[in-house]
Amino acid sequence: MQKTYLNFEQGTIVIADILFSEQIGVKRRPVLVISNTAFNQLSDDMLVLKITSADKKTEYDVNLKNEDLEEGKLKTNSFIMTDFIATIQKNLVTEGIGKISDKKLYEVKQKIKELFDL
Repeated sequence: MQKTYLNFEQGTIVIADILFSEQIGVKRRPVLVISNTAFNQLSDDMLVLKITSADKKTEYDVNLKNEDLEEGKLKTNSFIMTDFIATIQKNLVTEGIGKISDKKLYEVKQKIKELFDL
């Protein structure tokens, strides 16, 4: 995916420059766009979830494999950290990786509901 063709649909995986929690320095990492597509079309910002290849840390991490993608490919099996929600500006996105399946997106949304006790 090229940056010019990214439409930031919910469920899209992108590479973005994310600020460290101390707000000093950035790290380029994969994230999952979780804000809805309508919001993403109107705003310069979007909500994302961190994706990591490190071992599962909490019950809120969702396993992510290449089979879970409708488009694109992961370098390695990973976890979507539903307890790491960030608001980023779209201009921090450097490239697109792919899009998760509707089934995996539903699983992510269920974990977020559990996290917030909705």
